[in-house]
Amino acid sequence: MATVKKSKKKVIVPICIILVIAIVAGTVFGVAKSKSGEEVKLNTIATGDIYEKVSLTGDVTAGTSKDYKVGTVATVKNVNVKVGDQVKKGDVLATFDTTSLDSQVSSLQSSYNDAVKNYNTAVANQKSASNSASSLKKEVNALDKKIAKLKKKMANTTTTKKKKTTTTKAATTTTGSYPQWLATSTTKPTTGKATTQPTTDDGKPKYTVSLSAYPSAACGTVTGSGRYNQDIGYITAIATANAGWQFLGWYENRSAYLAGDAPLSNSPAWTIHVTGNLSYIAVFTEDNNSSTTGNATINDIANALVQINNNIASITNDVKTLTTISQIIATTISGAIASGQLNSEAIANLVGKQIQKAITDGIIDSTKLIIESGVAVDMIKSAVSSIDYRALAKGVSDSDNAVLTGCEIQRAILAAQYEVYKTQGSATVVDAQKSAVDVSKKALDSMKEQQTELKNGWTADFDGVITAVDINPDSQTTALQSGITLENHDVLVATVSLSEYDVHKVKVGMPAKVTTAYGEYEGEVATIAPTATGGSSSSLLDSVGSMAGVSGLSSLTDSGAGVECTITIKNPDENIIAGFDADVEIQTGSYLGVTVVPIESITLEKTGSYVYLYNEKDKTVTKTEIKTGAISDTAYEVISGLKPGDKIVSSPKTDYKEDTFKVKVVDSTTK
Repeated sequence: MATVKKSKKKVIVPICIILVIAIVAGTVFGVAKSKSGEEVKLNTIATGDIYEKVSLTGDVTAGTSKDYKVGTVATVKNVNVKVGDQVKKGDVLATFDTTSLDSQVSSLQSSYNDAVKNYNTAVANQKSASNSASSLKKEVNALDKKIAKLKKKMANTTTTKKKKTTTTKAATTTTGSYPQWLATSTTKPTTGKATTQPTTDDGKPKYTVSLSAYPSAACGTVTGSGRYNQDIGYITAIATANAGWQFLGWYENRSAYLAGDAPLSNSPAWTIHVTGNLSYIAVFTEDNNSSTTGNATINDIANALVQINNNIASITNDVKTLTTISQIIATTISGAIASGQLNSEAIANLVGKQIQKAITDGIIDSTKLIIESGVAVDMIKSAVSSIDYRALAKGVSDSDNAVLTGCEIQRAILAAQYEVYKTQGSATVVDAQKSAVDVSKKALDSMKEQQTELKNGWTADFDGVITAVDINPDSQTTALQSGITLENHDVLVATVSLSEYDVHKVKVGMPAKVTTAYGEYEGEVATIAPTATGGSSSSLLDSVGSMAGVSGLSSLTDSGAGVECTITIKNPDENIIAGFDADVEIQTGSYLGVTVVPIESITLEKTGSYVYLYNEKDKTVTKTEIKTGAISDTAYEVISGLKPGDKIVSSPKTDYKEDTFKVKVVDSTTK
C-alpha cells in the first residue's frame, strides 16, 4: 500500500496563524489593562465609635506596704517577727538601743545653734555694712568735690613751674597740705616672699598645680605652678604681663575664656585654695596704650585695692574686723609710698607685719577670721604685692600737684572699701547663712525623728504579713540597710509604667481590666506618680507604637522612661498572687459617632499619615494627608482630610510610583 507524504508547509501555516492571534490578543489585553489602571478595592468612609485604651504589662503587688528602715547607725536589741508572720496593727516588730544616737543629736544640735548664730551675725553685719557703705559714699562724694576744686585751681594757675616746685616741696616736707594717712612712715620695710613656693619631694602626698599663659608664653610670665603637699591650704599664683601686653584675668581653661565666661579672678596675684590637682590659665591681651607702660594710673590702684578688699571679705564675715584690716592696709601702703618705699614685696611684708601685730595685740579678733590667722596674713600679703608701686610713684612724681594725687589715692581706697561694704550689705551673705540654718535644721529634725522612733521600737501600722526581715538581734545597722517589710495582701494592685505618650491619656479613676494566668479582674486607676523614672525620657518604640495604635512599648525595654501607675484590683481571689505578672488594659476614652478610617487603609510615614482618595469622575486615586485623633484596635478617628462618603483604597501598597494614578475598582465596601 502506498504511503501518502503530507506537506510540512500545510502544518506550519495554521500554527503561525494561532501565534499571531495569541500575540494580538495579548497586546489588546495588555493595552486594555493599562488603560483601565491598577486594580484596587475601595472602602467608603463612614462614622463609627472608637473606644481608646492603653495596654501594658505590670506586676501584682500589695496595695498597702511599708518598709521599716533605720536610716542611721543603731544597735538592734530584739527582732520579734520573721518572714510570713501575720501581725496586727500596734504589734512591736523590733526594738533598739539608742544610746549612740544621743551624741549624734547633740552634735547636730550644736551645728544648728552655730548656724543660727552665724545667720544672726550676718543679719547684723548686713545692717552695719549698709550704714558703713552709706558713710563711705558721703566721704567719696566729699573727696570728689575737693578733687574738682583742685583741678580747677590748677587750670587757673599761671606760673606752672613755680606751682610744681611749691607742690613738690609740700609733698616731701610737710603733712599739713594733704591727708594725714599719706604722712612719711618711720618704719623700716623688710623684704620677703609673698608667694608660696612648691614643696620638695619629701615623700608626702602631693597636689599638682599647672598654670600657663594664654595666648602664648610671649605675652607674660606665670608663677605658682608645681607640686604641693596636700596640707598646703592656700597658694598665690602671679601673672606678670610682658611689654605691650596687659593681664586680663584667670580662667579655668581656654574654652571658658572663649565662651565669654566671667574670670575666676581679675587680680594678677590670685590666692588659690588647693584642694586637689588644679589647672588654670592667665589670659593676656594686647595693650593698646603700651607707650605709657610704666605709669600706673589712679584707676589701676583703685582696681587693685578693690581686689585687696575682696580678699579681706573672703577671710572674715565680721564687718568690724573687715573695717580694721582695711584701715591698717590703707595706712601702711600710703605711708610706705610717701616714705619712698616702692618695692611691692617689701610693702606686702610691711602690711603683713602690721596685720600680725594687730592680731597679737588683740586689735583684730582672730576668732572672727574664717581661716587660720597665718593663712589670712599670707592672703593679704599676696593681694598687696600685686600692685606696681614703683609705677604708681612715677605717676605721682610726674603729677602737677601731689595734693591732688594724694586725694585721688585716698578716694581710690575709700571707693574700694565702699564696694566691699556694698557687697556685705546685700542679701547674698544673709541668704547663704539662712540656707545653712535650713539645712542643719532639717538634719537635726530627721535625726530626732529617728531617735524617737527607735526609742519606741518599730510597731505595725496596719494588719498584714511580714515579707522581709533584714536585721538581726545584737547587730549594728547602717544608714543604707533594709529593715522589715510589712504588706497588706487584702488589697492588691497592679503596678505598670506609663510612657510619655500614654501618661497624658490616663487619669485617676479610669476603669481598667487586669488579666493574669488565672483570670480577668476589674480594676481602677488609683495613683499616677508625678515624675518619670527608669531610663531615657523618650523612646522611639513609643513613637512607633503611637502611630500603630500600640501603647506601652517602652515598658518592654530598658531604654524608655516610665511613670509609675497603680491599678486597684477589685474583688481579688486566691488565684491572684502578689509578685506575678499581669496584663493591664486601661479604658482612656470613648469617641462616639466620629469619622473613622480602618487602620489597614492608612500609610504611616515620617511626614504624617496618608490615604489614597478615590476620584470617581477621573477614575484615579490621590495620596492625601489626614489628621488622626483617637485610636482603637481597628480604626483611627479622622479629624481632617476625609469626610463620610469619601472612598479610599482599602489596603494600599507601599510601592506606588506616583501620588496620583488611574485605577480599576474591583470591589467596594463601606467601613
